[in-house]
Amino acid sequence: MKKQWLSLMIAVCFACCAFAQDNTTHALRPFDKNHPPTNCNGNPCDINYNGGPVFEKAPTVYIIWYGNWSSKDKSIIDYYFEHLGGSTQEKINTTYSDSTGKFVPNAVNHSTKDDYHDNYSLGKSLSGDGAIQTIVANAIKGKHLPDDTNGIYFVLTYKDVTDPGFCSQFCGYHGPSTSIVSGQTIKYSMVGDPDQCPSGCETSFILHDKSSPNNDPGADGATAIMWHEFSETSSDPEVNLVTAWAGNFCGESGDCCAWLFGTVHTDSHGHFYTNKIGTKEYAMQEMLQLTSKSRNGNIPGKCVNVY
Repeated sequence: MKKQWLSLMIAVCFACCAFAQDNTTHALRPFDKNHPPTNCNGNPCDINYNGGPVFEKAPTVYIIWYGNWSSKDKSIIDYYFEHLGGSTQEKINTTYSDSTGKFVPNAVNHSTKDDYHDNYSLGKSLSGDGAIQTIVANAIKGKHLPDDTNGIYFVLTYKDVTDPGFCSQFCGYHGPSTSIVSGQTIKYSMVGDPDQCPSGCETSFILHDKSSPNNDPGADGATAIMWHEFSETSSDPEVNLVTAWAGNFCGESGDCCAWLFGTVHTDSHGHFYTNKIGTKEYAMQEMLQLTSKSRNGNIPGKCVNVY
């Protein structure tokens, strides 16, 4: 047992040191009922193009289930990304383009073959972003998931996993890494299980819903955080390396509309939702839709549920 514990500690320490780049600054901050969002909440909204790339081809969403996520949890989240492409929600992201003149497509690739279950390989107390990058690197190195520069790798940590800053500083974050695979820029995101801190990170709790549209507040809430990080990765995949869309007023596209829900509907069971994807309903934040095709100066936008 002592040898196993020593090996685990060495692995965690290696994770801290091997990945010096930290992307937790590009994060969805927890909701604070005492301090309403100061983004586009009643304010004119604009964002700036900084010269970087967007996803010009449909990204593949890869999900690393870190810990004991249930089959129900997985089915809710998998279904969302299997059906997001072509939707009026994803169409919002098609308003973003880059210097080549190409726009983000209304298409997303995902199926359960793009999932991998990591059974707490670094334990239940993670050391930060370096550990998250190690989890992605190990999944690729072990051939559990492919090496794909046109992919977005989500690490979803279960509710019994702690990670510095989760719940207090962020609900999820995204960024590029040049260390996960040497010589390549891999896009990844960390999203924690909002069941760990529902008042700060769980959409249905914040909407005062007693449950959630799919009767699984944790999975529904994680999907909402993933929508935030997925959208920002689509329009700003190499943020801080070669930043694309980010503004000095509200940040990236998801930050501009964080915790703004727009039109909220009530389903047949009395639960609140904002979007219908396929045949399922989800409670989601709005996203910034650009209202100009220009990339020069301050580009105006508006927070919407659908295009």
